[in-house]
Amino acid sequence: MSRPSFVLQMQCSPELSVAELAAIPARRLLRAAIALALTDTVDDGQTLEISLHCLSDAEIAAINGQFRQRAQPTNCLSFPAPEQVWPGRRRPLGEILLCPAVIAREAKEQGKPLRDHYRHMVIHSTLHLLGYDHEEEQEAEQMESLEIRFLAQLGVADPYRIQSNE
Repeated sequence: MSRPSFVLQMQCSPELSVAELAAIPARRLLRAAIALALTDTVDDGQTLEISLHCLSDAEIAAINGQFRQRAQPTNCLSFPAPEQVWPGRRRPLGEILLCPAVIAREAKEQGKPLRDHYRHMVIHSTLHLLGYDHEEEQEAEQMESLEIRFLAQLGVADPYRIQSNE
């Protein structure tokens, strides 16, 4: 099964600090992670469109509160586009919202390279756009298995492996 082609629209909030902007990985690194997450997607000949937004703590906390009733910053949010026919146009897959500050804090706390954690969050979010979820244990296992597989293809360690301090 071939991967569908896609267009990545990327925007960063003006509320992000210079340091946060500088820490966001290169667009090609994020595109490569998204492309892997689309590996098992049926190519219907239409170009998919994914919007990726990097937001401040305050911005993502407000959106998290509005849509998930958790008014706190989170690493990523995904909003799949409604399924409908898009004749002769790009087909929107959805929007991915990332919070560089949270991603950086988590990477540091978990002892992970920042770019690897970004790759994980982008793959995780893209899988949500494709309909995967982790609310039930079986769904979580399936989604985590895909994330681990795709990250391994990028040379990234299993993010769910318990790291010992030995």
